[in-house]
Amino acid sequence: MAEARSDPNPPPPISEEYLAISSQPSTRQEDPESQRKLLILDLNGTLVYRTPHQRKTAYQVPGARALRTVHPRPYLPSFKEYIAHPQVSRWLDTMVWSSAQPHSVQDMVQKTFGSGKVLRAVWARDTLGLTQEEYNRKTQTTKNLEKPWAELGHSPKTTFLLDDSPLKAHLQPWNHLCIQEYVAEIRRDDVKVRDAEVLRERREEQLGSPQKEQQKESPTPHEELEDEDESKKRKRERGKAKKERKKAEKLAAATPSELEPVDANRRPLQYDQTLLAVIGVLDTVKNESNVAGWMRSGGLLNVSTTGEDLKSRSVTPGPLIKKPRLSDTSTTSSGLEHPPRSPSPPSSPAAVGEEEVSVPAEAAINLWFEHQDAFAAWAKRGRVALEDLGIDVTHGVTGSPN
Repeated sequence: MAEARSDPNPPPPISEEYLAISSQPSTRQEDPESQRKLLILDLNGTLVYRTPHQRKTAYQVPGARALRTVHPRPYLPSFKEYIAHPQVSRWLDTMVWSSAQPHSVQDMVQKTFGSGKVLRAVWARDTLGLTQEEYNRKTQTTKNLEKPWAELGHSPKTTFLLDDSPLKAHLQPWNHLCIQEYVAEIRRDDVKVRDAEVLRERREEQLGSPQKEQQKESPTPHEELEDEDESKKRKRERGKAKKERKKAEKLAAATPSELEPVDANRRPLQYDQTLLAVIGVLDTVKNESNVAGWMRSGGLLNVSTTGEDLKSRSVTPGPLIKKPRLSDTSTTSSGLEHPPRSPSPPSSPAAVGEEEVSVPAEAAINLWFEHQDAFAAWAKRGRVALEDLGIDVTHGVTGSPN
């Protein structure tokens, strides 16, 4: 039997220091400002969906870099308001760290955050320590959190990396809040939900108000004598009336699936609620003394909803997970180990007034979002956190599917 070849560039092991810190239990802090937290945000696939590269056209400026269309993930407007809220900024530092090239990162940051000062730093592909060859081709990249810790004064006890790639933080797995990638398929479903809402609203308006008399299409002799401004005004009115007729025709022809879209299992489609769940996690971990310790002890998979007010709110089921990101094997084709699986969560009983949602202990921490009860509970917490801060829960889905 031929001897198996070893990987010439094996990934470095998790440091003993990191293992020791992540083994320390987390304790509750009453004042979140006593220990600031750091949120490191990925962009494409995490906060936004970028359309594929388009073929160059004759109209493109020679040498110009083509920028791709950026679509926000649902509830990004509320998420941005949350991290920028004065009460949250007292305990949270936020930065962007993307593996995209600097010009793409600049474009996505501008379209996502505008010119606000919510970000402490913006890092791109040139900060990942890649060779020139690796920089210019698709390759598995690692975000070694030691770099931002040294730069911004944080540690395993204070940091969350929000990223859709399960292997991105294999050196510090218990600081990685991995989420499902926001892809074209999920984006299309979100647009279906938005379009159905618009159709239902228009139908309600149509049923609740008398039909307007249709504008005449052909001009009268008097119209021909009107001055140019009045003629343009009437032309706009006729155009508006034509659009209204088309809307009415579309409403009349709307199918049940357009008014109430469903998934492959005949369940009602809903907006992707990932960012609501992330807000729920952040609003809980702000009071934890050790993020890595909390994650490693199964914090994501042992969520409870507290208080009568919270219990009285209805929980919306989490989204259908259409594309599992990892297999059950311990390594990938690239040879990188998956983040270790979570140990059994503590079996302490729920506190008085709590409603506990437990998930199988053998589930991988970085696949927490596949456990729909836990995911729904975190999304529910996120909604409550926004309401407590006076932030509107706004999905912000706009535009065409692609």
